[in-house]
Amino acid sequence: MTAPHDFSIRCVGTGSYAPETVLTNQDIEQRMDTNDAWIQKTYGIRERRVASPTQQVSDLSCEAAKRALDAAMLGPEQIDLIIHASINNDVRVPATACIVQGRLGCDEAVAFDINLGGCPNTAFALTTAIKYLDGVRFKRALVICTEIYSKFINWSYRSSACFLGDGSGAVVLETGPGGGPLACDLHTAGSQYAEVVWAGGGTRQVDPEEQTPIINGRVVWDFGHRVVPEVIRTVIASAGFEVDDVDFFIFHQANINMIRNNMAALGVPPERTHMNNDRFGNTGGASSLIALDEAVRLGKIPPKSRVVLCSYGAGLAWGAVLFEYRGR
Repeated sequence: MTAPHDFSIRCVGTGSYAPETVLTNQDIEQRMDTNDAWIQKTYGIRERRVASPTQQVSDLSCEAAKRALDAAMLGPEQIDLIIHASINNDVRVPATACIVQGRLGCDEAVAFDINLGGCPNTAFALTTAIKYLDGVRFKRALVICTEIYSKFINWSYRSSACFLGDGSGAVVLETGPGGGPLACDLHTAGSQYAEVVWAGGGTRQVDPEEQTPIINGRVVWDFGHRVVPEVIRTVIASAGFEVDDVDFFIFHQANINMIRNNMAALGVPPERTHMNNDRFGNTGGASSLIALDEAVRLGKIPPKSRVVLCSYGAGLAWGAVLFEYRGR
């Protein structure tokens, strides 16, 4: 957990981008043995976005990042750190963070990639940025989480392909005078790594049909119900607050039923979160940042709000971050 800073670290800008092409449940029915009613009942998803053949991970990332910078009213030269989180990259080398840095013109920044396995990336990327921000060398960080699943998954594999979507989310974090609410809590349970595996692309050779996300749905369902309320309570308590002191909650947008159950477990009313997986599906690490950006732009999260963001998934890994949304 993060110790208190003698300066504040707050979110001053959010941005997101989803490809224009929409893939509905009816379209999915043509690709695999499933149906619209089952997908909506199980996950709450009606449609998702998919990248065009020419769109790369960096294309989505740059669009989301530009919107976050605009919202923060900052130029690219004012960013000191770029952390880019994704399962897939444009190319094997260099890091996508470096490609994004060059395209945005963030010449003063240090840029690097991280990957905890997609869905957990958000909390880990935000926490990594927070650990770097010192108010001296690193005053402002751009955190980007992006996923393009559609180019790589096996579309006949119903257990995962039916709920995945492509998209990108970004935030700008900034240091400033005075203390502020801030806490982070991260966990991994590597002994359970085999419950969520996407083989292929590494040194382990696998058959082509296995090169797709293979998820033990029951284990992840139980895992999410156990760890999400627990880590959120822990991170709030570590900042000296109660659940009722938090203004808004952002969850990984994997499953609408999971989000509702976790909200009920925490005793938080529905109006203190934002859900959009009905339109975007599960965009992995991007999902919670896309939800955060939408909530901000809809006016659900006004400036000076305390926000908790939680993400979890492959690893198994999970984490939560409490921060202040300051806006401009």
